[in-house]
Amino acid sequence: MLKKINLSDQVYEELVKKIVSGAYPAGEMLPEEKLTAEFGISRTPVREALRRLAAEGLIEPQQRGFRVALPDDKALRELFECRCALELQALKLAMERIPEEKIDALLADLRQCGSGKNARQNALAADQEMHGLLRDYCDNRYLAALLGQFHLKTAPYRNYRNYEDTHFRDLIRERADILRAIRERNPEKAAALLEKHILSGSIRKPRRS
Repeated sequence: MLKKINLSDQVYEELVKKIVSGAYPAGEMLPEEKLTAEFGISRTPVREALRRLAAEGLIEPQQRGFRVALPDDKALRELFECRCALELQALKLAMERIPEEKIDALLADLRQCGSGKNARQNALAADQEMHGLLRDYCDNRYLAALLGQFHLKTAPYRNYRNYEDTHFRDLIRERADILRAIRERNPEKAAALLEKHILSGSIRKPRRS
């Protein structure tokens, strides 16, 4: 049974893990009754989590409830390739505009993300802020709007990478390396690191047999 704090967020995280890992395969129905019984909670936080997942495109509404709409490997790769192309363009435009103090503050936050009760949550917040800097300082409203949409669509997969301890530590280093390259105003290095960081989000964890 889940702890009765931030229940909607907990349900969301559990559903992301089960969907992306294949425990809930594509096309499987997710009735509220089943989920409330499984988690031992009321329908309200379950309903909130389902709506959030539907907005991100991980599940899709049906006449009765929701069903898993996880894309196949090719579609997932294409999704991240599109996001990567947009974000690399944003990096190019934002490289000289992002203030050093913003970068230094984020690097300091990342150094605090390695341990503690809220380590993963803080690391995800730092990740969102890092990608948000590129979006906010690219000085192109249409590019920024498109990036916002792709950040939302890829959020569940990016979040899932933080659940594994190995991925979690590696991701902190990846983000710090990207930020340092931006601070050095090294566009080639920053672009290479950012591309690797984004595209690795499309690698799905093998399903359990």
